[in-house]
Amino acid sequence: MADIKFMNLSENGNPATTDSVLIGNQQDGLKRTTLGTIGNMFSVHQALHFEEVSVLTSTKASEVTDPNMTLSMVYDIIAPAVPGYTFQCWIGSQSNGFTCGNYVINKTHNDAQIWVDAVIGSILTNSANSVTATALYVKNELA
Repeated sequence: MADIKFMNLSENGNPATTDSVLIGNQQDGLKRTTLGTIGNMFSVHQALHFEEVSVLTSTKASEVTDPNMTLSMVYDIIAPAVPGYTFQCWIGSQSNGFTCGNYVINKTHNDAQIWVDAVIGSILTNSANSVTATALYVKNELA
């Protein structure tokens, strides 16, 4: 790895992302890092990542009666780990194969629940139907 160290970067004419520089702060002191790492901190390219998590409605769900006396089905969802990204929140949910009210509870937790309002039982047991939520991730350098 070519070291640029203490010279003016403009003297090099074409620094590579693998070239290194010294950076520092009061907490960590001086450290060597590559220009590529510094560039990634400020890059908006691929800053966000989305993952859809689906659960078949025919799987085991919890039945819950809310204070308004309506029956809801509750499905557990877990956002998968994505290398290079940090989970931020769930940004929405939907039913697939049927229409009903649904929402994600604990939107800022990677393990959350999708609540589905009362629907006809045969719709939920249909093996093709599901509920889906979309997880939002932010690039680690920006999180």
